[in-house]
Amino acid sequence: MPFKMHYHQVQKMQKLTLPLLIIFSILLIWSAKAQQRFPTLIRSSLESEILILSIDKPVYFPGDTVIFNVLRNDSTATSRAIPVLIMEESILKSIGKNIYAATIPQACAPGQYRVRLRVKDAQGRLYVYATDCIVNVEEHQVIEQISKFVHIEPDSGGDNQRSAVTLDPHQIRNLRVVFQRDSIGVGMGPQFVTIRTTVILRDGITAQTFERRVLTFRSDNDPNRDYAMLVQYRRAYGPYAAIRPEEFNQVQINVDTLPDWAIIKINIEPDYTIKIGGYDRSNSYTRYFHVRGPKIEIGLSLGIPKVLFDTQAKDTIQYGNYSAMIRFYYVNEISGHRFPVNLGIGTYGVNSPIDVNAGRGGFALSLFFNVAEMTRMVGIELSKTITAGLELAPFFPLERKWRFLIAAQVGIAL
Repeated sequence: MPFKMHYHQVQKMQKLTLPLLIIFSILLIWSAKAQQRFPTLIRSSLESEILILSIDKPVYFPGDTVIFNVLRNDSTATSRAIPVLIMEESILKSIGKNIYAATIPQACAPGQYRVRLRVKDAQGRLYVYATDCIVNVEEHQVIEQISKFVHIEPDSGGDNQRSAVTLDPHQIRNLRVVFQRDSIGVGMGPQFVTIRTTVILRDGITAQTFERRVLTFRSDNDPNRDYAMLVQYRRAYGPYAAIRPEEFNQVQINVDTLPDWAIIKINIEPDYTIKIGGYDRSNSYTRYFHVRGPKIEIGLSLGIPKVLFDTQAKDTIQYGNYSAMIRFYYVNEISGHRFPVNLGIGTYGVNSPIDVNAGRGGFALSLFFNVAEMTRMVGIELSKTITAGLELAPFFPLERKWRFLIAAQVGIAL
């Protein structure tokens, strides 16, 4: 007898399940055009039913309204089903039969928020069911003007290479990018930023480039919210997983080496790999610094002189085509430019830097006016190694009288 009862119960359940599956399939096909639909099988003490919970959009932003629609396949059902959005400060309101609405708070952090179904049967018993329904919340990501909320401390630097501010190496290492978070517009969302630091040698060669990708957002002066936002961004954006909470406010500039009189270029712009949109070249913040070096520099120069005037012209010498000098340069501590007049000592008028013979070449002191350096000082950028100008040189040939020479010279500074 118990076996018979069990067999009839199984048959009854199979007969009940088949119509439910057919109805469920029809409802799924009928609702295929909806953006987000989530079927849920509920079982109370008196009845079983499949409910389809739908929301109107795949993605929402703070301030948006979420519309929930509860579709029931049993018009005679006596239970009442109400969606529950698991989100702080959200309030659900009924706006129609089985239709509900909830507004996403402006302070809601980005993330995924689950929806449950609360069902009360005819006898007043309450059941809560988990569903697959998820409300995806993202923040508005409107790119703010970088110059509006970014600056560099403790020195803001120059806005172009000619106006670069000269700082000691330890001052360069203390530079930091500061975010004035209160200056970010309300509702602008997170600002994803790339900080690119470039070390440029005096000859124009790029020695190093460092890149940091960070983010910040308008401050609510609430450390708890800052931490909650940090957790959300770490989950959502892999490249930013290493960000520390203090970097919402400021980021230290880090460089490995600081060659004497190098240019440090700090460029800050939106990170367009996160925010999809057109590249706005004007929306950037760039500052320049000089690394202070010694005021007196020593270098080697090779030149090709052409003698224009010789105080001992009657004492003929066959001047060679080369000179090699050790030169002493004075460097302007503000601009980092070498003074256009420098002193040198070395071989002069020789066929090679070490070919000094009687009657051909000798040794000289040199006072050289570098016209090429003058052009760089007024903003005409030539190669830093090229020298060209006029030279006044006390010349001491072997076995001949010493003399003053005036010569034109082109060469290279090493």
